[in-house]
Amino acid sequence: MADKQETNKNTADNLSCSLCAKFVKILRHKSDDDTDDETEVKCDDCGSDDPVVALCINCTLCLCEDCNKYHSKKYSTHDVVQLNGACLPMTTGGVGVQPKKKIFYCTKHPQKELDYYCQDCQHQICQSCSVVEHVKHTYGTVVISASKYRKELTKLIAPVETMSEKLSKAEKNLISMKHKIQKQVKEINEMIDKWYTEQLTKLNKHHQQLKKQLQDELSQKEMKLTTQLEDIKSVQDQLANMKKLENISDRKVLSKKKEDIEKSMKEVSDKYKTLNTLPVETDSIEFVPVDNPNLLLGHLFTSTHPYTSEVIGLPRNIGYNTKVEFTIQTRNCKGEKCTEGGHHISVELKSVTGNVTIGEVKDNNDGSYVASFKAGEIGDAKLSVSINGQQIRGSPYNIVVGRNYQGINMPDEIVNDNGSMGCPWGIAFGKDGMWVVADHSNHCVYIFNGQDELVKKFGSYGSSNGKFSSPRGVAFDSDNHIYIVDNGNKRVQKFSINGNYLLQFGNDGDEHLRGPYGITTHNNKVHVADCSNKRIAVFQTNGQFCTSFGSEHLRGPYDVAVNTNNQLLVVDWSNDCVVTFTLDGQYVGKFGTQGSGRGQLSGPCALAIDINGFILVADYSNHQVSIFDKSGNFIGCFGSKGSNAGQFNGLHAIALSPNGSIYVSDRDNKRVQIFPNY
Repeated sequence: MADKQETNKNTADNLSCSLCAKFVKILRHKSDDDTDDETEVKCDDCGSDDPVVALCINCTLCLCEDCNKYHSKKYSTHDVVQLNGACLPMTTGGVGVQPKKKIFYCTKHPQKELDYYCQDCQHQICQSCSVVEHVKHTYGTVVISASKYRKELTKLIAPVETMSEKLSKAEKNLISMKHKIQKQVKEINEMIDKWYTEQLTKLNKHHQQLKKQLQDELSQKEMKLTTQLEDIKSVQDQLANMKKLENISDRKVLSKKKEDIEKSMKEVSDKYKTLNTLPVETDSIEFVPVDNPNLLLGHLFTSTHPYTSEVIGLPRNIGYNTKVEFTIQTRNCKGEKCTEGGHHISVELKSVTGNVTIGEVKDNNDGSYVASFKAGEIGDAKLSVSINGQQIRGSPYNIVVGRNYQGINMPDEIVNDNGSMGCPWGIAFGKDGMWVVADHSNHCVYIFNGQDELVKKFGSYGSSNGKFSSPRGVAFDSDNHIYIVDNGNKRVQKFSINGNYLLQFGNDGDEHLRGPYGITTHNNKVHVADCSNKRIAVFQTNGQFCTSFGSEHLRGPYDVAVNTNNQLLVVDWSNDCVVTFTLDGQYVGKFGTQGSGRGQLSGPCALAIDINGFILVADYSNHQVSIFDKSGNFIGCFGSKGSNAGQFNGLHAIALSPNGSIYVSDRDNKRVQIFPNY
């Protein structure tokens, strides 16, 4: 019979009328393991021994008379069943006599116990409900359903034990750290008191300041650790509540919604994952006594540091062997600027290879200091700034040192297609190290792979699609398409990486180009140096004209490039300078003057910018490549007039490979020289 009751099939033994007020006696089939708590029932709300007079079905709580009144008022929508001798067995059968055990009855059928659990509706039902409202649903006995459900909940809360153990260890660690700090503070207090006694007559005021400072430090550390402990205990409490699910009664287990448990478990797991279990403070406090009236009693070095400092004007990208200056403004423990000097300031630059460079520091005697240093190696470096032997906040600083352009001399390789190159002009790099060269006199384009091997050559003289007349500037877009400035045909042509013609633009209407030379792409925009029109023309990558600018500042723009600050740099052949614009055409400034001296230019025709912002300019008439930092300060140069390796005769373009090697088109020597990345 028990097996039959675990299905929703009607039998002669479990039929009843749920429509009339009278109930037919139904045989109750309960399995042997279907047992309820045998302990005497007490009020679930207040826990007193007063007789239980009501049962809240929603909360599954037995209530005494006082709690029933309060509960019914507070939760007026709950189903509260008033208990009597007919529906709840009593010890003596009288109304109001304390029951021996809890029996839960159906609100729709008051004389029926809730012996079953409907899995479809997820709540407990009586025998009458099972053959009427839930006749087609899946249900089973409370005990068996609770057993299955308990197993599912146990799997959900399985991580609780592991998380609890780890948090317990973390809690012990934090408490230990608090004790260490307290012990350390006690020892330092004794040291300060001893030194104070020896210097009492002249240092009493400063002694009190140190004591207050130390106490502030202790308060701050304890406050941080206490907050951290509270966070951990909060999660611990949540985990403990989840773990209690293992021990609650069958009825309460079934009153818990699975999705609510999953939500709670996810919430506590998320908190656990983001919880910082390591101490947020250390016991690092040190007192250094100083027997010097000018330095008062001594210095207290802690994680909050009594003397902080503000570093002003320190660049994070610097040039090799270039003098860098910055200012250090010291402050007291209140954050106020110090007005007197005398602090010991040290500056050290540690290169990627471990070499250390000691900087120079000048005391302005007003609380500020000027520090300077030079980087002797390129690559990543760390700059440490210390005051009175303690690193300031933020130190060490990450510094990037630009490549050693001053060490460039001879090329690693020379490319000339076995002597068949005519007048190589524009150079540009695409993805995977692919690069192209426009041959001005042969009216074609060369495609090389990342090993500098010729892959393909396309194009010939003409004006139809895919043909050229004196091609000059070249560029790649983010999709690895190639753009060729077709100077003689006054247009730009776009090709696939395989050299297949895609489209052309710039040869009609407002967009008409008169003397295009250099070209670059950035954020789906194509910028063309339109020399004869004395402007920069801007197109979309689909060839649609956008705008033009620069005519009031440019006389002969030859090439364009975007720097690391998202600004457009233009080399002006006629003005012998480099002009800077915003990407929308606003004038920013310029650098360079006409001449052959250091930092001077004569017929600049191309430029390239490395990842650190250093600017390389192809200086045509001076037969050299000049290097400037991102602010336009001259750093160095290489090259001279001639036909030997490392010399130039009509250099017309420059590009940087992904690994930093420098590619220079040496037009009249009919070759491309490749200089290594030092």
